[in-house]
Amino acid sequence: MAYGIDEHRLGLGMENLAMASRSPRRRTRPAEAAVDCPPIIPPSAHGAKRRRAAAATSSSPWPSMREDLVSRIAERVLAAGDLLDYVRFRAACRHWRACTVDPRGRGVSDPRFHPRRWTMLPEGHGLRPGHAKLRGRARFFNRDTGAFVSAHLPLLADHCVLDSPEGLLLLQRDADTAVRLLHPFTGDVVELPPLTSLVPQLDRLTGHRARLDADEHKVQPFRRIAAAVAVDAGAVTVLLALEHICSFAHACAGDRSWALSSWSTDLVARTLGFRGSLYLACWDLEESSILRLDAPVAGGASSPPPSSLPLPQTIATVPSKLMSMPQLVECGSEILVVGSTDISRSHLVVVRLADLVLGQPPPVPLATIGEHCLFFGMRSVAVSSRGLPSVAGNTVILCDSIVDRLMQYNLADDSLSPACDGDIVRSPPPCPHSIVHHLVTCCFRYFWNKGLIYCCKTKPTWGTKRKWRMGA
Repeated sequence: MAYGIDEHRLGLGMENLAMASRSPRRRTRPAEAAVDCPPIIPPSAHGAKRRRAAAATSSSPWPSMREDLVSRIAERVLAAGDLLDYVRFRAACRHWRACTVDPRGRGVSDPRFHPRRWTMLPEGHGLRPGHAKLRGRARFFNRDTGAFVSAHLPLLADHCVLDSPEGLLLLQRDADTAVRLLHPFTGDVVELPPLTSLVPQLDRLTGHRARLDADEHKVQPFRRIAAAVAVDAGAVTVLLALEHICSFAHACAGDRSWALSSWSTDLVARTLGFRGSLYLACWDLEESSILRLDAPVAGGASSPPPSSLPLPQTIATVPSKLMSMPQLVECGSEILVVGSTDISRSHLVVVRLADLVLGQPPPVPLATIGEHCLFFGMRSVAVSSRGLPSVAGNTVILCDSIVDRLMQYNLADDSLSPACDGDIVRSPPPCPHSIVHHLVTCCFRYFWNKGLIYCCKTKPTWGTKRKWRMGA
């Protein structure tokens, strides 16, 4: 593999993945008895040996650990680590597996099992997810550890990927534009309404004649989206930011249609889905704003959530003296706001959104972001440099065409240097592609979901199935 990291496979199930990731035990051969004097073992000794082995096993502290203690440790592993760490914990023994919750069947409806730190990796060479050459498999990358895993996802054969909120895959079925939310590691699926249900609602808002047929050209504005997943008492709600028409929509699992918002915003191209809400960075010359859109909440246990979305709330303002053109990125368990002091981006500023929300006094920019590297394009991705030797920590990689080529900004000394070999902005990157090329592509969904490596001068198109995926 080009990345120098071993690839784990998930095709045999999550438990097998945990066992396969361990190093195999070396079998020890028993000492050979002397030929001229073989040992004589009485029959009663075999039973005594078995009894001693059983007694030793029963006295081991691990299988005999109390059920409530095992559950408490499992909760801490799940909260502090990753879903894969939790799977490995459950695979330790049958007792531990019986005392803990199985992620399968709850992968979407329980936020604890969302694979937040995992990102689907673009393969390049036009190998879109579901391509026949991939044999139904897709690779995923852990932004904290640099680990790679492979998952078998048969749904990708006739679905295209729209977004990846909370590490889940938001899919659209080719035949009828039905939307599905898929957990890539547990296989759990939540059914959502088709995108065609938004067409009559948009016609009513714009005053056009209603169009009820499922013409693919009419759902094109609804395919380039940013999504967020909210879970309340097991009920799953998905929020969509429709970037082409600057509007929003939401639906719950089992609904027949999406509910389109009756209002719109000036700009939704810089949208981040985080813990069930959509965060918007709205630019302005004098003072930019950070808005948050929450999912509608049901009035009670028996009443459904309201059919209309509330207006987004302004949670923070960003004065132009602090930064311009702010962008949002999820880094660890918090949101960072990154911008520049001028349009040339000669000096970048990073602050915590939580500090901006507090208001006065103005937040102090972070002097360092440690081992993290921030990738900024139409989306934003934060990765750790621990497992990626080719990625430098405490840096920001600018992935758009404001600069002539892909540049890496060092926050320690405000220096700019090339992020990788070749020119990813004006011409396609050379092969073999580095991990930097793949991570940059993750910031541009319309390259990412087609298996193409990002290049500013390249127009991303579907190699096949264009009729059903136009605009995605």
